[in-house]
Amino acid sequence: MEEEVTKKADVLIEAYPYIKQYKGSIFVVKVGGSILRIENVVENIIKSIAFLEVVGIKVVVVCGGGPFITEEIEKKGKKPVFIDGLRVTDKETLEIVENVLFEVRDKIVKNLIEKLDVEADKLSPDENFAIAQKIHYQKGAEVIDLGFVGQIKNVNSEYINGRLEKNRVLVLSPLILGDDGYLYNVNGDSVAFAIAEALKAEKLIFITDVAGVMRNPENPDTLISALHINEAEELIEQNVIKGGMLPKVKAGITAIKKGVKKVHIISGSIPNSIILEVFTELGIGTEILA
Repeated sequence: MEEEVTKKADVLIEAYPYIKQYKGSIFVVKVGGSILRIENVVENIIKSIAFLEVVGIKVVVVCGGGPFITEEIEKKGKKPVFIDGLRVTDKETLEIVENVLFEVRDKIVKNLIEKLDVEADKLSPDENFAIAQKIHYQKGAEVIDLGFVGQIKNVNSEYINGRLEKNRVLVLSPLILGDDGYLYNVNGDSVAFAIAEALKAEKLIFITDVAGVMRNPENPDTLISALHINEAEELIEQNVIKGGMLPKVKAGITAIKKGVKKVHIISGSIPNSIILEVFTELGIGTEILA
């Protein structure tokens, strides 16, 4: 019993220098939609975000919801359409995306406030915290209309920083108003990167349903704990990094080049993964370094 209590104290002592170092800094956390499907995992992630707030870290949470969106589209008898990983978003699909993503966002805010007494709030597109522009997607000689699909044009860092002074946790969905007044569905990883860059965040953390970047995706033992950006670019060229991991690593590489200090890719299925990755020496996921 005494040994067990001592180990708990050792963990707190190990975390102390990190808590001191990161107090007052900004973390941007992207939570993937696939991991949000698991109820007990969501609760664990929310507790970890609450812990970050308690130790003085400001957090911007970007929540996805891809699997939920696909389910709702199929319920309406439609077939989801993707082109090179981008969801084709017509007007009807956009309405589904809005309903799903705002529900996910509001649920996270509600749980943070009601269950954990965290000073959290949501960011809505009409606050113009960011501006998007429509993607004109070209594949070969063909220009494909993806509908209401956009990319980040500008982030209002002054506005977000002002909001973080009032609420140390802000939660948003990757639905961004365009410079033409239309609402656009934007890739969540790129939204997280753009905000992290604009805020000069200490950390950009991607929470996924896998342990991190692996040399062999079928073998968890091949997890890469520390990945330098030049090595990451080589693994992309070799097609080792692909699929859903590709936009995260690309966003991570760009974020590091643009001044974000550290990028982490971790599994939300591991209890307390954010805390283990940030506040212990070894960590449990992949850290992308300059």
